[in-house]
Amino acid sequence: MGGGKLERMIDRILETDVLIVGGGGGGLRAAVAAHDAGARVLVLSKGIVGKSGLTQTAVTGFQVAFGYADPRDNAEVHYADTIRGGYGLADPDLARIFTAEAVEAVDDIESFGARFDREENGKLVQRKLDSSQTYPRSIKKGDSLGTPIMQALRRQINKRDIPRRHEILVTRLLKDGSRVCGVMAVDFQTGELLDIRAGAVVMATGGAGELFPVHSNTPDSTGDGYALALEAGADLVDVEFLLMLGHAVLYPATVRGVLFTFQYLLTKGARPLFNADGEPFLARYDPEGSDNPARHIYARAIYGEVRAGRGSPHGGAFFDPGSVSMETLMESLPSQTKYLQSFGIDMTKPIEVGAAAHYVCGGIRIGAQAQSTVPGLFAVGECSGGPHGAGRIGGNSLTEILVFGKRAGRAAAEFAGSHGAGQTDDAVIAAEADRVLDYLSDRRTGPRPNVIKARLQKLMNDHVGVVRNDDGLRQAIAAFERMEAEDLQGMSVADANRIGNYDWIEALEVTAMVRFARAMAGAALARTESRGAHYREDYPERDDGIWLKNIVIRKDGDGLAFETQARAADPALEAIE
Repeated sequence: MGGGKLERMIDRILETDVLIVGGGGGGLRAAVAAHDAGARVLVLSKGIVGKSGLTQTAVTGFQVAFGYADPRDNAEVHYADTIRGGYGLADPDLARIFTAEAVEAVDDIESFGARFDREENGKLVQRKLDSSQTYPRSIKKGDSLGTPIMQALRRQINKRDIPRRHEILVTRLLKDGSRVCGVMAVDFQTGELLDIRAGAVVMATGGAGELFPVHSNTPDSTGDGYALALEAGADLVDVEFLLMLGHAVLYPATVRGVLFTFQYLLTKGARPLFNADGEPFLARYDPEGSDNPARHIYARAIYGEVRAGRGSPHGGAFFDPGSVSMETLMESLPSQTKYLQSFGIDMTKPIEVGAAAHYVCGGIRIGAQAQSTVPGLFAVGECSGGPHGAGRIGGNSLTEILVFGKRAGRAAAEFAGSHGAGQTDDAVIAAEADRVLDYLSDRRTGPRPNVIKARLQKLMNDHVGVVRNDDGLRQAIAAFERMEAEDLQGMSVADANRIGNYDWIEALEVTAMVRFARAMAGAALARTESRGAHYREDYPERDDGIWLKNIVIRKDGDGLAFETQARAADPALEAIE
């Protein structure tokens, strides 16, 4: 490929040692660690670096086994809870790492300036979210836990003057032979195509809540990281396990999808969730008969009541915040209560709550240093897979991103230092530029990106959501394949102008969304059992005899290959299970 044509297509070339893709908690923790290891670092975000991503939305849970609330708690008990909550499929090495290094993670983030609630004796307050925690283990800061963590991390990247670029969408990972050595990207504001060269890349791109019509994520959670990693040859693992929460407010529309963690009020005497007949129902769906079961059971139970005709008017169930005093609400959930009140919600009366997509328990398969199966590519946070298995217990996400963010940054810096910059063939870069710019072509006369996204969200909600079955999953997969073959090929955008063209950005995003939806549905179809955050009504029982295995996904030509692998071995697991 002639250099002249490439120069006309690429507007800007940037270089760094470690490139962080994602400006949330995991990405910033990796950036600080990589910088402190001596690497040049650049952070990219689809939003504003340090003010976007999902860490800022965390409200109440950060699991760390200090044993302050109960001296019987320790890292081994935390590990046991994590393995149990992952229904035997969490990678035991990864689970041991983040449960063992959790206290160090708190020390680090407090040294960065974060502060958490403490008792009068100076010990951190520890609470219990639900039955997934043997002992109260979640530390907190009011009911807005992500805020102090993000504030502390922003201060650190500012202190270190780490470069960052906002409103950037990565469209492809670039490779030199087998290793990742940079990315292609689009700058939303200028419309420029960027060629960013790096010694190592850390993916911290978050999840894929936007695949569903109701979710608790930010709108930019479109699953880009999963699709990028697949295209680069990396393995995904456990992506069939989608955590759907049952405490999203459903009505009015202005607060649809907002999480209200009423579980913390149940220990204060609050009335358990109830259906349209006024009856509590959770115990009927929980194997242990609890009125406050593990989080994913809430969503399934609400779904069952709605399907039986006992749901609320907007497809959920009821929680009555008025069953506790306003003083209790303001003491336990002040920010959430004030937020809902600001939209006119009467917190003395029952409110409708229901299922919302919350967290993909799997993702880019990682090892102990957060390395993917492709050299030079690392991953942390929700876009990574392995630490949680078939279900992530409440409060483990913040623990994981801080532990593995630190490991990812250090390991990426070491990799970049020992391997140096790579070089991608000009023809590959030119082909990607052609692909990205082709979305602006006037020959495209098909549906707009928002139309395809709406179809995708309905398919995911109907067939790949709370309850799944063979027929529905096959329908969804066939529809996704048609989208890839037909709709995406002709998808049109409203304007060919590249500057501030968010329709163009949405076209690029929805292409990745369809790809990842196909992967998630394919893994859900392959797993003919129910386990953790994956429920098949045609296979309602857990089947350890056949399915104590992880499903690994990788690119196979233009399609996807699904392979089962026996879960990692740990003699201690048998006693835990």
